Amino acid sequence: MSSDGFPTPPGNAPSYDTSTPKSFDYQPSDPEKPRHGTMPTPKPSSPLATMQDGPNTEKRFDLLDLELIHHYSTRTYMTMSSRLASHAVWRDTIFAEALRHDYLLHGLMATAALHKATLQLRSSDAYAEYSRIALAHQNVALAGFIPEVSKPNRDNGIAIFSVSLLLTIWAFASKRLPEGLNNVKLDFGRGESSPGVTLPLHSPTGDFIEVIMILRGIYAVIRETNTWLQGDIEELLRYPGPEDLPPHPPDVLDAFSILRSAVDDPQLTSLWEGEEAQATKSLLLEQMEELRNISRCRSVVEWDGHIFSWLIMAPPAFIHCLKRSNPLALAIFAHWAAMFRCMDHHWWVNGWGYSLVNDVSSMLDPVWARYLDWPRRQVGLVFQGSGGFDGRRMP
Repeated sequence: MSSDGFPTPPGNAPSYDTSTPKSFDYQPSDPEKPRHGTMPTPKPSSPLATMQDGPNTEKRFDLLDLELIHHYSTRTYMTMSSRLASHAVWRDTIFAEALRHDYLLHGLMATAALHKATLQLRSSDAYAEYSRIALAHQNVALAGFIPEVSKPNRDNGIAIFSVSLLLTIWAFASKRLPEGLNNVKLDFGRGESSPGVTLPLHSPTGDFIEVIMILRGIYAVIRETNTWLQGDIEELLRYPGPEDLPPHPPDVLDAFSILRSAVDDPQLTSLWEGEEAQATKSLLLEQMEELRNISRCRSVVEWDGHIFSWLIMAPPAFIHCLKRSNPLALAIFAHWAAMFRCMDHHWWVNGWGYSLVNDVSSMLDPVWARYLDWPRRQVGLVFQGSGGFDGRRMP
């Protein structure tokens, strides 16, 4: 188990960037502190030091700012999506937009710093410093972004959309970094709050629901900015058609068939008593079918990010079922989480699928073991009698 509380997935050994020395030869960038030298900074939110007026004008740059921009422009941009066609958009289109909007440039630098942090040994000074700088740039980015998000227009639409996408990466990655980076909790959702949340506090599943709300909020931002998302940026809005995705292999079809049979399990009939329960059953069967269709993307690396759309497009009632720990909703979610491992090659989501399946397994009663067999096998977990289900019970 890692030090941040996540079980370490079998066979997922971390890789570290040994090219960065543990001790910096310069003072790291901090957007909240004065820059190098004596030059004044005309714009407090500007990420780069500027020239000093006068006869002895000297241009000075913050070295870590340049390092982060270089790292983003040479490495981080390629990790944002698996689609080769989108790489140029992240590298060129969005970076050009960041030169017009300081908060987006700070967002890109924050993302590069997060990326750099995950490439360091967790015990190193470099890891701690990159993590601190990532948080500092996030704070500055959000300070500029929050006032803008409520008034999208032709000038800021692409920048707002881009920062909204970065929020997802921060939200996922922050669960694997120091506690201070867990502060990205913007709620764009309207009418999606629900009483009676029963998920264990600070469990991986509970934390993930917060990320889901950010994901759903991004969809709301896309709707608000869609008018201005034209040109190269439209590449980020593309999604696969049915003809672009192969059919499921037999084991996946069998897994869905077994999961579907849960609604007829005589040991679970109490779940469907009453008119409201019947409506819930219909809802869950619909979402099961949606997942069956969407999850075909796991077989095509180019479209692996499409796996998110199941959660983004799910009706609020299904999200409420997850929040209330509905057992069948959690079992369906465990299947999604197992399929989510198709994204493990991205540094910002690696390990989530394993942790979520493990967490759901600990919450459900042993009667659900049969319905969790496939996701548990997919992430490398094994059954050990009832020991795998000795946590909280939900009949």
